[in-house]
Amino acid sequence: MIGWDERDDLSGGAAVKILIISRKAEKSRRHFQSRQMQRLGLDFEFLDAFEASDLSVEDCQAAANTWPSPTLREDIACFTSHRLAWKIIVERNEQTLILEDDAVLSSGFADAISSIEGRRDNWDWVYDLEFAPRPHILAKSAAWTDGMHRATRVFQNRVGSAGYVISPRAAGKMLKDTKHYSLLDAYFWHRGWLKAYQIEPTPVIQMQFLDGSADKSAFVRKSIDRAYMPESKLRRRLMRLRLEGIKARNLVSGWLFGVKRPLQIDRKSFAADLDIKPPAVTPPQ
Repeated sequence: MIGWDERDDLSGGAAVKILIISRKAEKSRRHFQSRQMQRLGLDFEFLDAFEASDLSVEDCQAAANTWPSPTLREDIACFTSHRLAWKIIVERNEQTLILEDDAVLSSGFADAISSIEGRRDNWDWVYDLEFAPRPHILAKSAAWTDGMHRATRVFQNRVGSAGYVISPRAAGKMLKDTKHYSLLDAYFWHRGWLKAYQIEPTPVIQMQFLDGSADKSAFVRKSIDRAYMPESKLRRRLMRLRLEGIKARNLVSGWLFGVKRPLQIDRKSFAADLDIKPPAVTPPQ
């Protein structure tokens, strides 16, 4: 793994690479992503996702013992796949956009990426490009705007990992912080050192939210297996208290400097403009 010069605290200014996490078996999604990227004139690379079916019962229980909420086999596979992506980013020393293979991109997506890669941001800035149909707590004003897109600091209610830009040093820090399993979305966006910025109008949306629906069932995680729980109830309570403490800190910042509101999205800029029909969402394997 590449070592870092502590003076090297800036990222950006170079082309943002694109890495798409995708299961080998998801041929329809890979085809969709290839057509989508070709239409937008973007280079990308597939990263074979870690397979949930490769985990043993013992692996699942060991992971569940490090997180207070129910843990699914697919949660662990997702967590492991993103760690594989972070390792590649560190080794290549390249600021990278990580996409999941159910991500649909807006017609202005390339412009948003160009604005990010033209900047010289601190290494701990991570850009969330994804739309989530739940209110976020964001700063009252944007950190920057390019006239089309803007970046706003996010304090709480950050969910989703289908599209984010991360620097090599931030990826390396995440690797150090995730030696034990944690639910990716809940853990990633609540690191004390990480500064998350939301891009709006959001240029990434998951297929399941493309039609504008957002009922509660969309947030129910499905699994090929049972949910695993920590074996120690005391440890579970202590982990929960620690997690709630981190969330409370973010909430205080949000109360002081932010406002709770929905994310802004231009739905007309997605699949219709790209003339691409995304494949049907398949159940997790």
